Amino acid sequence: MTEVQAMVEFSVELNKFYNVDLFQRGFYQIRASMKIPPRVPHRVEASLFHATGMSLAFPASVHDSLICSKTFQILYKNEEVVLNDVMIFKVKMLLDERKIEETLEEMGFLLSLDLHFTDGDYSADDLNALQLISSRTLKLHFNIYRGLHHHVNVMFDYFHLSVVSVTVHASLVALHQPLISFPRPVKTTWLNRNAPAQNRDSVIPTLESVVFGINYTKQLSPDGCSFIIADSFLHHAYHFHYTLCATLLLAFKGLHSYFITVTEEIPSCQKLELEDMDVEARLTELCEEVKKIENPDELAEHINMNFAQLCSLLMALWGQFLEVVTLHEELRLLLAQENHTLRVRRFSEAFFCFEHPREAVIAYQELQ
Repeated sequence: MTEVQAMVEFSVELNKFYNVDLFQRGFYQIRASMKIPPRVPHRVEASLFHATGMSLAFPASVHDSLICSKTFQILYKNEEVVLNDVMIFKVKMLLDERKIEETLEEMGFLLSLDLHFTDGDYSADDLNALQLISSRTLKLHFNIYRGLHHHVNVMFDYFHLSVVSVTVHASLVALHQPLISFPRPVKTTWLNRNAPAQNRDSVIPTLESVVFGINYTKQLSPDGCSFIIADSFLHHAYHFHYTLCATLLLAFKGLHSYFITVTEEIPSCQKLELEDMDVEARLTELCEEVKKIENPDELAEHINMNFAQLCSLLMALWGQFLEVVTLHEELRLLLAQENHTLRVRRFSEAFFCFEHPREAVIAYQELQ
């Protein structure tokens, strides 16, 4: 099994906080973090996109993979506070190259939003100065080719009745050989099942073992002047190159298409001259170039160079996208309307109309 390093980047906007009926006056703060299933080796990097708006009581801050929103004071019922905090989560993972799409779509990315409070003195350096009073977890349904673009109002529990509006964008931005080590959970046995969970760092593989397969060894040609590649290793390299290039190009196409749609539907959106790409032609061109190379070292380097170029294109497009859409009020309203439409559609669906033909209603017999 060959493993590849993937990176999915999430942009989480905390737009507004609404005090519906909080029963305590004081300082409030929302803390956001990403949760990934431990079975997938991963690392999460957190940062703030652009510090915007008023700092309120205290500005937003980053603590390892945890991001704290601006700290704000609530005094009155029905009070509305503009946060406009934009949080970036970079999730780096090790994935089986045969199951990239399947693994990412079944990953179950979880965004945790915790509401913290204090009615006393507060210091930005002491995270324990605020106590956790309510928590909500959002399951993010990420699609590798469509990304994720969604807006939702998150309500905390009825004892702390308040709402925060959240906009989430996400895209695959990188796919290449593993460049860093990842903590892996150590499997427990029956004898040490009660021992605390332990991790060990993964070994960073060589480029050749990733491209040609973990069992790859160099073979001298009959004349002893050069190296040759066995057909099985060559086939692995071609298939590996095709799979990753196709995935990156389709992710680029999906983000590019959504970007174009946004700029067309929202007149005030900044218009950019986005380079259109024929994905199929580009993929065919890259694959044909690779098949012309015979030297194993040059082949591995060329495949790695193709991955780097496609990742650069995808990252550049993602950066442009964030610069245009971040905290864009009209896009937020558009996404909120889409969310409302989906909710109404789910509520209005009739079981027989969608799951069975109408004739089945007549013949349906309830189980006794």
